[in-house]
Amino acid sequence: MRFLFWFLLLAVAAVVAALAARLNAGYALLVAPPYRVELSLNLLLVLIVGGFAALYFGLRVIVRTVQLPAQVREWRRLQKKDRARAKLDAAIVALLEGRYGKAQQQAQEALALPHSSGLAALVAARAAIDVRQFDAAEAYLSRPETQARSLAVPRLTLSAEIALEQGQPQEALRILEALKREAGMHTAALRLELRASQAARRFAVIPPLVEQLVKRGVFDAAQGDQVRIAAQREQLRALAHDAAGLRDAWNRLPDSTRMLPPIARAAALSFLQLGGDREAAEIVARGLEREWDSELVELYGECRVPDATRQIEQAERWLAAHNQDAALLRVLGTLCQRQQLWGKAQTYLEASVALDDHWRTHLALGEMLGRLGRSDEANTHFVAALRLATDELKRR
Repeated sequence: MRFLFWFLLLAVAAVVAALAARLNAGYALLVAPPYRVELSLNLLLVLIVGGFAALYFGLRVIVRTVQLPAQVREWRRLQKKDRARAKLDAAIVALLEGRYGKAQQQAQEALALPHSSGLAALVAARAAIDVRQFDAAEAYLSRPETQARSLAVPRLTLSAEIALEQGQPQEALRILEALKREAGMHTAALRLELRASQAARRFAVIPPLVEQLVKRGVFDAAQGDQVRIAAQREQLRALAHDAAGLRDAWNRLPDSTRMLPPIARAAALSFLQLGGDREAAEIVARGLEREWDSELVELYGECRVPDATRQIEQAERWLAAHNQDAALLRVLGTLCQRQQLWGKAQTYLEASVALDDHWRTHLALGEMLGRLGRSDEANTHFVAALRLATDELKRR
């Protein structure tokens, strides 16, 4: 239908032009002495239109001919750019597939082409890090293509990861500080900062980082609690030789955190190493009031407070609710030994052995019986303690 429409339109135009030419009887006289040229007006119009068309198309041919070398150069540049982009795409696909060697190869081929993007160098660096080729990764990151400001964030992120993987957490933290000044901290950088802080044993800064990662969905609430508690526990352990720092860190913790068994154990151990037996005993007692933990009970027996009688009374109150806890019975036996309550000590220790045949209990019984001059019985318990301890070491 379209072809028919244009054919009819062309035919009508031809008819109109023919009729107009027949009706036009004018002429044009061109005089250039001694020459005189007389033309019909129709012919003059045809010559003018034809001449304009010839001039126009001639000029177009000349212009296109002059522009042709530049157009060829641009076409070749676009071809090279397309090849570089194809190589970069192949490198990214290989990286996502976990084919790190191929990813580096494709990225290198992309970098060998003119006008390649610095993104290819970053992809190659990422692949090199994943196979622990850190020198190669640093070489990629130092290329001129990666120094563009738009690539500063990924470049600094990869540099921080290289430092962290090479066991340089302080250097990684320094790079992350530069990243923070450049563009703030995104989620990947926060995760790197968490790892670097853990490696650098900067436990005090970990809880705020965990809070941010929980808000961003990297950790759920339970995972966040685990990481936070582990950091707080390690911080308390690291302060075992700094009494003022330990008390300050302990006082900064909220009450709900202090009574968690892992936190209470770490704090009690550190206070014990500093000679703060009374503080350790109070920490253990508060922790056990909230949540019973047999390992925490063991620490209660290691606390040597001036008034051991109160310790025994406290432990016996716990015994009413936990009379099947072998660790509590062993601790009661140890506390009674300190007060030279030999009969009660033996009763508690034998009850503990009946519940759990543990080498620590046999050792405590052997030591007590040895002090009482009952050498044969003591030796029997020492042998049992040695056998059980050896079996435990083999299992480990």
